Amino acid sequence: MIALSLFCAAFLVWAGVTVFFWKAGAWLPYYVIGSAGSAILMVVGARDFLPLEFALRASTAYAVDGLSHLTGVGTRVTWSDPGSILVVGVPHHNEWTQLRVGLESSGLLESAALAGLVAFFPNGRLLHRAMVVALGLLASFVANAIRVLLIVTSVGYLGQGTLDVAHVFVGRALFFLIACVIYWFAITRPTLRTVHCRLRGGPI
Repeated sequence: MIALSLFCAAFLVWAGVTVFFWKAGAWLPYYVIGSAGSAILMVVGARDFLPLEFALRASTAYAVDGLSHLTGVGTRVTWSDPGSILVVGVPHHNEWTQLRVGLESSGLLESAALAGLVAFFPNGRLLHRAMVVALGLLASFVANAIRVLLIVTSVGYLGQGTLDVAHVFVGRALFFLIACVIYWFAITRPTLRTVHCRLRGGPI
């Protein structure tokens, strides 16, 4: 109860400060506080008060499990603790590797950051931004599933020795590249178009 009260208080303070800067037309602090604060609140809310993080972890685990059969690996989704942690079992010869789908593998952090950056961008209609957020979240989920699938495929064909390299370097590099494409279409490209139109004096 105390944690929920603190969360609600933090939300009210964040909302008040964000609205203040919005009404004042101070767009830079509005955007920074609005996007960063909303991302933090979404992560905390999804982890501590709503089952959203668990739903993301479960969806990721089962998506990777379904896609892995296309690569010939044939994983199995199991529970290390009933009702809490999902793991993906990866076969390789006579050994099994269990990969825990935790916070980092759920894609929650990246999704919250993307949603905040797009939702509070001070340009464009609300409906358009909502559509961009929805498409961006879907693309982030797919990108994260591809990242985890790459790790699973590496372990499935090359063994446990490739886990660290696949997870720390290859998987993150692939996700970073896909994230750059998502951010380009969701934020950078619309921003450049707006700036171009303003410089030419045309409609935005």
